[in-house]
Amino acid sequence: MDVADIISEFGAYYQNNGQNTARIYQMLRANTVTETLFTPIVTDETLWRASQAIQKRLLQPFQKAFTPIDGAEFSPIAIEMFKMKVDDSQYPDDLEASWLGFLAGSQVDRKEWPFVRWYMENVLIPQTKEDEELNEIFWGVQANPTPTVAGAIGTAMNGINKIIMDFQDTDSVTTIATGALAANPDDFCQQIEKFADGINKKYWRTPMQLAMSESNARAYARGYDLIYGKNTNSAGKNDTEVSKTNLTVIGLPSMVGSDGIWCTPKANAVKLLKRTENMNNFKVENVDRQVKFFTDYSTGIGFVIPAAVFVNDQFAAE
Repeated sequence: MDVADIISEFGAYYQNNGQNTARIYQMLRANTVTETLFTPIVTDETLWRASQAIQKRLLQPFQKAFTPIDGAEFSPIAIEMFKMKVDDSQYPDDLEASWLGFLAGSQVDRKEWPFVRWYMENVLIPQTKEDEELNEIFWGVQANPTPTVAGAIGTAMNGINKIIMDFQDTDSVTTIATGALAANPDDFCQQIEKFADGINKKYWRTPMQLAMSESNARAYARGYDLIYGKNTNSAGKNDTEVSKTNLTVIGLPSMVGSDGIWCTPKANAVKLLKRTENMNNFKVENVDRQVKFFTDYSTGIGFVIPAAVFVNDQFAAE
């Protein structure tokens, strides 16, 4: 850990002036919003398998002869789960002769020092969640790490952007062309409405959240105001509803930098989870005077029926 600036400013000693953890401030972290659009499935399967049943038309005019229509079809579905980890190590002794000395302790076993609990609850757990939101769940492209070298950012799992782009390569998802997103908020609002009208009519009555970046969601809200005025929708909120539809707009922190737009019924979007208890729990080891923190768990996201995922044509690599 780096406490050089603290020592430079406050001195290389600890003096009790009533300081405590309430005086340690942090920047806000990104909210974990994206995972709320997915249905969680806890499983031990590293490759979750299912099948889509497809039945073509059956009804036909009457005649006495038996004229069956065999339209039954089953297609495979596979969603991958990825194992990921958090490793961290610190020397709490670095805190002792500084303003932060109240986080130190007198025990020989450094993992008993107050710093350890504070660090896990206030840094490790929330930062891990932010990392998934900003680096992995949308922009992630899985890549195997180099042995003994920490894995690169955004390589722990395949995120929404890669999954959708792969589906678009095979025409598996339903792509609705929007072209480049309009710069004017009112034009953008109308662009979103045209996108909504392009969704398969069988899904018009199904409530869905229309996901986009937070910047685009804000532009949509302002465009809605310009066109319809404030507080005009049925829910009393004019920043989320797509007029005369069952769609609500949601801005995702994970989609920063993307002009992609997507929606699907929540039941069609799944997040696989394994060893969920480890997501908020770290193993702590004291090695000599070093404290090591580590945990690991598995997760992955995917869409059960790709054709029921409605996207625009602006998905691109970061």
